[in-house]
Amino acid sequence: MITPLAKIRPIRPQPEVLYNHPTLDELVQLCKDFGLINEIASSEGHFHITCKDEKFSVTPSEAETLVRGLLIGYFAFQTRDDLALADWLD
Repeated sequence: MITPLAKIRPIRPQPEVLYNHPTLDELVQLCKDFGLINEIASSEGHFHITCKDEKFSVTPSEAETLVRGLLIGYFAFQTRDDLALADWLD
């Protein structure tokens, strides 16, 4: 026997979730914690970042891209969740 649809209630609209994106300082601190960045200094609107024995002189927006990329690569390596590791069918 089929149950009546009267017992099914519509889903109430969910409240909007506000997500505060991490700041550059928080991202840099994560990179330091994981040993991805050895040293960082700022002067005249540029960041000087030493990462894996390589030095970068970048703007704040480039610094954010750099540290995000470092973190993405770090977590992809840790979780082994990478397309390069997929078992592709021939």
